Amino acid sequence: MNDKLDARKIDAALERAAHKSLHGTREERSGRFMAPKAFISYSHDSPTHKSWVLKLASDLRTIGVDVVLDQWDLVPGQDVSLFMQRGISDADRVILVCSSTYVSKSENALGGVGYERLIVTSEVVRSIDTTKFIPILRGSSPDKRIPAFLGPRLYLDFENDADYHTKLVELAREIHGAPAVSKPALGPNPFSAKPAPSSSSAGILRSAKDKFLDSDWFGAQEVNAQAGIKQLNLEGAMEFRAGLLHPVSKSQIELLNAVKQSEIRTFGWPIGLTLENTDKYRPKPYGTGIKAEISIPGGPHDRTSYDYWAARSNGDFYLLQSLFEDTRASNKIFFDTRIVRVTECLMFIENLYVKLGAPADTGVEIRIGHRGLANRSIGSASPLRLVFERTTSEAEATSEIRTELGTMRQTRVDDVRKLLEPMFMLFDFTQFDPAVYEDIVRNFEQGRVR
Repeated sequence: MNDKLDARKIDAALERAAHKSLHGTREERSGRFMAPKAFISYSHDSPTHKSWVLKLASDLRTIGVDVVLDQWDLVPGQDVSLFMQRGISDADRVILVCSSTYVSKSENALGGVGYERLIVTSEVVRSIDTTKFIPILRGSSPDKRIPAFLGPRLYLDFENDADYHTKLVELAREIHGAPAVSKPALGPNPFSAKPAPSSSSAGILRSAKDKFLDSDWFGAQEVNAQAGIKQLNLEGAMEFRAGLLHPVSKSQIELLNAVKQSEIRTFGWPIGLTLENTDKYRPKPYGTGIKAEISIPGGPHDRTSYDYWAARSNGDFYLLQSLFEDTRASNKIFFDTRIVRVTECLMFIENLYVKLGAPADTGVEIRIGHRGLANRSIGSASPLRLVFERTTSEAEATSEIRTELGTMRQTRVDDVRKLLEPMFMLFDFTQFDPAVYEDIVRNFEQGRVR
């Protein structure tokens, strides 16, 4: 989409916003859209500069960015330092309006800008490659300087008012994670040695009627994993199966590299965990793929846990993992933990298939199963989420979906709900509002578990 078209859309959105404000329409937050939060850091150079920042913040809110700004969020009697600290810490992105005065105040530790510099610097030091902080130029010096503590970060130049719409589009796309130019999928290495295609799967389009998640390969992985988890006397487990309707054909080293690059390191041990520094647990190659078994017997101060996963040359993936809940409480299922884990499964498998070069329009079959449910009660890992504890007598729950690789990001919340609702229903008809799924899934996508 070009900038002119985006500019027209923004103009139309601004007109709609003005119409709503004139008619007193109440602002609502959609249950299907969790807006990214942005904090604007700037110096009060002049009334004109403050008005420009207010316009930028208002325009961003109109196009779906939840902007935190002192001009409407800070009230008399409020702790200013706490407002700045929470605003920067809680934001997904921080926009720094780098005027000449802002740069001078930040580098000389003056006023609120100087205090905000301390907060920003601490985050930059913890993660030097963070993209959380976006410098923009407005009223800057002729040499277009940004504060030294930001390092050589790429900035957006808002100096020319004629370019305002173009730069606003660029800024909004960055915050929404919707770049105008997307990196294409990585193609296969034409010089690598490929395993011989299997006549039963590799390279052959699977029919929508195929039950390939019940194939002999998946059955063999299940047998291996069940034997391993039984040795630890664990009953509760989550099973994850996934496969492509149009299989790929990859070598073991390609599979290993793709799995390592697909891990989501936000909650506990990630799906597809690779522990390459420990020979016992590191992934091993075998005839048609790779697999890993990480079996940790509990001790006086250690938790018992089990992870088994296997990836096949055609893209099939299998996981059996002990329940995190069993390290926290007895006979429990935490609904929010399950939402997080299933979200992670979907994010991992999307990453994996993109890394393996699967086309965006290929179908993906996914199955999630939970075992050892009998006599467990449903609860919450977070004290902020209350749920009536109800018990089930059912031992297992399994759900399956078929989706498309290129749309998995957009349908993720609904896919998580479809995979988990049937299990939650077994706990005396327990259900959760779609907004609950939205909140937990979107927070996890942004690296937060709460």
